[in-house]
Amino acid sequence: MRRNFALGVINGSFWLLARALTDPDTVLPAFAIALMGDRPIYVGLLVSVVTAGWFWPPLLMTPVMATRKRRHPYYQFSAAIRMLALTGAWAAARFLAADHALVAFIAIAVSYLAFTSGGGMGLVPFMSVVTDSIPAELRGRFFAMRYFFGGLMAFAAGFWIKWLLGDDSGFDFPLDYAYVFGVAVLVSVISLLSWWMAYEPDHKVETRSLPLGIQLLRGLRRVRTRPGFLRFIASRLMMAASYGLVVPFLVPYAYRHLGMTEAMVGLALASRVLCYSMFNILWSRLSSRHGNRFLLIVSGGVHLAGVLLVLLTPVLPALPLGELLGLRFDLRLAVLMLVFGAVGAGNSGQGTGQTAYLLDYSPERTRPVYLAIYYLLVFPMCFMPVVTALLIGGAGRYLPAFALGALASIVNVVLYTSLRRLRGGSETDEAPVS
Repeated sequence: MRRNFALGVINGSFWLLARALTDPDTVLPAFAIALMGDRPIYVGLLVSVVTAGWFWPPLLMTPVMATRKRRHPYYQFSAAIRMLALTGAWAAARFLAADHALVAFIAIAVSYLAFTSGGGMGLVPFMSVVTDSIPAELRGRFFAMRYFFGGLMAFAAGFWIKWLLGDDSGFDFPLDYAYVFGVAVLVSVISLLSWWMAYEPDHKVETRSLPLGIQLLRGLRRVRTRPGFLRFIASRLMMAASYGLVVPFLVPYAYRHLGMTEAMVGLALASRVLCYSMFNILWSRLSSRHGNRFLLIVSGGVHLAGVLLVLLTPVLPALPLGELLGLRFDLRLAVLMLVFGAVGAGNSGQGTGQTAYLLDYSPERTRPVYLAIYYLLVFPMCFMPVVTALLIGGAGRYLPAFALGALASIVNVVLYTSLRRLRGGSETDEAPVS
């Protein structure tokens, strides 16, 4: 247990650092603009591909894992895929981006699809080993330490990226981003190889598992007959819509309308990852004391506050506030940094609350049915950034997209208030509707 605990903390800490170096909310949108110009469609495509990779593997692997005595080798296989994929992204940025922008974009998009698909493939075996080897009373500390140390390193990485993308580093495009991706490869190797060495204890193995098609049909039946489950999925869809309408396009919007420089991407990243990691301490306390429904409402409200703040930036004066680390900030850019912090904090609360509420609601015996339909219905929302990019278009209609994101966020919070508070809930929490 102690071995896995230590390896898991190392794994999670360096994983958060690697994710920050290739952050889909700040770094990748900035890279897409630097590579392909101020065309939102490329931002939308890249972010959608990155997100989609996380969702489809668990949908297929959940029934497969139920009957496997050894699950950790699947994680090791997924780790190898991720290391190779991220190396491919670095190679494309280093050797193709300067002269073959479109080819480099396609290669990097495919590499990141493989990278996140490998992550989705490794999710189920990772959680299986954690559940079997880390006692329940220590899991809160286990994940908190991963977030704490990883958040500190990711926060520091934001200032390094600020320097690297600035004028003083001496690195021009695309060498600056190739450097970022190269360091991400090294950090990912440390992260993935640490958990590669984890010990997998014996665990309960199902004698049979339902085919995916039957699980989906049963899941659709539960969506129709259980209004609580339907409202929960609807809330997840609204949050995904709000996120896809706003967050990937904050950097392009700030470039065009707020005078944001490329070096400021590092500070935006630092604000986002610090709040993402540190707010997990607050979210865990809220979950323990008041339940996951309350956590979802509060973190949804924090996300909404961030969206409303960015809608205020056009009417704020460009009041100079001085310099920070050699960068000139005005009031609008300072508010934008708060926006990145708010959406980072809200995202961490939503991720924790959604997963925990789903596990509370679904009984262990039929949990694969709930998970299968959940992933199936949420998967299309991964491509919301593409729809948003088409809405924004060449005319730069960012504010209408952000306004729709605020509306979706309001609906999301309202749906959360309609959910029941659960403590180890089950299918009997709400009677089926005939």
